[in-house]
Amino acid sequence: MFAPQKAWLTHDYGLPDPDERRPPDAGYNPPFGATVFFHIPQDYDGKTPATLEFSDAHGKVIRSIPLHLATEKEKKDKEKAEGAAYGSEVQTSEHLENAAEEAAESEKSTDQKIRDKEAKLAAIEPGMNRLQWDLRYPYATEVTGYHAPIAAGGLEDSVEGPVVVPGTYSVVLDYGGQKTQQSLTVALDPRLHATQQDLEARLALDLKIHADLDALNKDINQALAARDKLQQAVSTQTVTDAQATGALDALNRDIDSAASMAIKSSEGDLLHGTRLRDHLAYLAAEIDLSYDRPTASQEAVFRELDQQVNESKPKLEADISQAEGVAGVGAVR
Repeated sequence: MFAPQKAWLTHDYGLPDPDERRPPDAGYNPPFGATVFFHIPQDYDGKTPATLEFSDAHGKVIRSIPLHLATEKEKKDKEKAEGAAYGSEVQTSEHLENAAEEAAESEKSTDQKIRDKEAKLAAIEPGMNRLQWDLRYPYATEVTGYHAPIAAGGLEDSVEGPVVVPGTYSVVLDYGGQKTQQSLTVALDPRLHATQQDLEARLALDLKIHADLDALNKDINQALAARDKLQQAVSTQTVTDAQATGALDALNRDIDSAASMAIKSSEGDLLHGTRLRDHLAYLAAEIDLSYDRPTASQEAVFRELDQQVNESKPKLEADISQAEGVAGVGAVR
């Protein structure tokens, strides 16, 4: 593994979008994050365990990425993404192909998109490889089957992890138990004037939001599973409609207050209101807009949302217990 260049915390890297029109003399900024080049033996067939791990100066693991042998589609997608990142011209046929892929992508649930993105990131081949770490902690759990709406006012409805603070990090490539380590420096855009303490406060709040989002979504997923199980019991007539109605009504009410599962398109939020899961994601996205200390208003909004998460948990747990009890009675019958 080769020593990565310094990575910069800046909103300029990664822009402009390769598909956007630009002046003929305008170039492309580097992709955002840390670029890691590493070599994999030529006889690699996907059976040897391989992992790329990023840790902070105290040895705490920030992100661990299990690597796998790239499929043919992943190879093609990676070549296309890398070409776009470094300004390769996109032909008309590629535009049409990209449009078709984007249409298919829009039909996928958000949790499936995350799995696809993670798989693409971790795809490697024998020989030289390049992995672009976005300097973020891992994704929070996403609600199964959820469709995130289009960014509201430019804010992403996402469960991606917080961005790290400036400092020294280590990168470890573990290939079949053989480890190679390099240091990575992350620095703030010198045009920005936030202090280290400001950015530490930003990360601390982001991690709290991230933890709440992860816990809430796990509770929602358990409630969705309980609802599916009970609905299946009704459909197979092991439980009657009358027996299941109360438990299903409670699950529907409390799931809907936490996340709108009725959204099935990118503009579904025009018909369905913003729920607790989205409010948390939007707050994290708003903090993400600026490399600076969170405002008092952002801190206050988090306290309010944190209270709602704490109130939602026992409701969902009670609903799940009730649903499992009804389903259990049906199974005994």
